[in-house]
Amino acid sequence: MEQIEKKSLVKKSKRPVGRPRADGKPQLTKEAVFVVAARHIARDGYAGASIRKMAVALQAAPASVFNLFPTKDALLNELLAFAATPSMVFYKELSKLKIPPETALFKCITEEVKAIASVNGDFPAIFYLPELSKPGFEPAQEVRANMVAFYRSLIDTGCYLGVFETDAPGLAAEQVFQLTETSIIAQGTSSKFAPAEVARLTARFCLRGLLVNPKGLDEIERAANDIALSFVLPASV
Repeated sequence: MEQIEKKSLVKKSKRPVGRPRADGKPQLTKEAVFVVAARHIARDGYAGASIRKMAVALQAAPASVFNLFPTKDALLNELLAFAATPSMVFYKELSKLKIPPETALFKCITEEVKAIASVNGDFPAIFYLPELSKPGFEPAQEVRANMVAFYRSLIDTGCYLGVFETDAPGLAAEQVFQLTETSIIAQGTSSKFAPAEVARLTARFCLRGLLVNPKGLDEIERAANDIALSFVLPASV
């Protein structure tokens, strides 16, 4: 958990500078571009989502977008960091509590899935772009790796304490992370479940596969539900 605190979460967007726009509209912000970029990338793929298309959707000139992001690759790197920031803050707050790793993991999965299953799939989709594995996207790769590392730290601690058992902790962490991030897909195919129920069932599924003694799962769920945090993951980014 310590390495999360050592990493910078994300660079905050600078306040717009310069003259007001001639049309009287507010200055373009990075946050506004992120929302539109996520939608275009999720629907058209990274190659099909051009800065020009984003600018049209924002009712801005392409030069205004390029003023904030020198390249589309730079935009994607910052977009991933922006999308991950609430989770990283949540992990940090959860790490401050002295709770068993199994309870922390249940709480983490529940809150992540609840937030993701409550929104559209634009932001979660960007974590699985094939382009992210290519050179030039090292910042985005690091952000994703830090998120998986939090799950790995809980699983490693649980294994050390004899609560969890797995042949491949690293793989288990990646699988748990993928289940949380793709929960919105399950929500689309199982619409009879409310987001909170999708979250609860996903957490139970993950913990059941890791626990040495799955009979304690109900007690773990109750303990996780009793945890009160000062920061709650938003239902939208």
